[in-house]
Amino acid sequence: MGYLAETIADLRLRDQSPGFGPAAPQWDERVMAEWLVAMPPSFAAQRQAMVAAIRHRLWALTDRLAAADMDRALRAMAQVPREKFARAEIAELAYLPMAQDIGLGQTISHPEMVAIMTAAAAPYGGHVLDVGTGSGYQAAVLARVARRVTSVEIIPALAQQAAARLCDMGFANVDVVTGDAGATGAFPPTSFDAIVVAAGATQVPVDLLAALKVSGRLVMPLGPSPDDEHLVMIEKTAPDTVRTTVLRPAKFVPLTGQGAR
Repeated sequence: MGYLAETIADLRLRDQSPGFGPAAPQWDERVMAEWLVAMPPSFAAQRQAMVAAIRHRLWALTDRLAAADMDRALRAMAQVPREKFARAEIAELAYLPMAQDIGLGQTISHPEMVAIMTAAAAPYGGHVLDVGTGSGYQAAVLARVARRVTSVEIIPALAQQAAARLCDMGFANVDVVTGDAGATGAFPPTSFDAIVVAAGATQVPVDLLAALKVSGRLVMPLGPSPDDEHLVMIEKTAPDTVRTTVLRPAKFVPLTGQGAR
């Protein structure tokens, strides 16, 4: 990311046809700088192109996620200015296919992961728990499809910044809470219609699963290590029964607190 940030200006100077068109490179991790150069400078145009690219890439998951759920998630992402949740000095990189460092060892998740997690959670009209607020981007996307979002961040400084940012941007249906979402008794049983966890662990914290309503979905990365994780969708089919669907490989920052590895 450091190399990319340092070379964008030089690439723009060398490029002779910066307008976005049929010859522009695809939204792809292998050609991020080239894609950014080819795009118009407006964040709105970059956001539109990113959403269109993610829509194309998500067709690989149509056997696991409903097309309507993916469409709602992408329409929500089209309404949320990702650049406002990035650090100011790298805001121009907001629409690249990559996670972004926000300081304190935390990141904004890769945009494709945000889309998949939102679609998999499918919290339409319900109350969703967002674990790992970070800068607030995932909470903002969820707020466009859910009735209410409770977002929990274990790092006080990030929680305070995200709460102020979301309030300033008019996300009145998001409550940001400082605390450990995996702590025993953090939430009453069956409190949430959906739970999204943006941090990896070896297993789902017991109290988080208990906080999920029957017929609700919990989405999070699980695996023996950060380098061997998969994003999974866990559907609570009965009080003591779940159905697990593996969505795709993933790599997230580790979950901390009582639900840690």
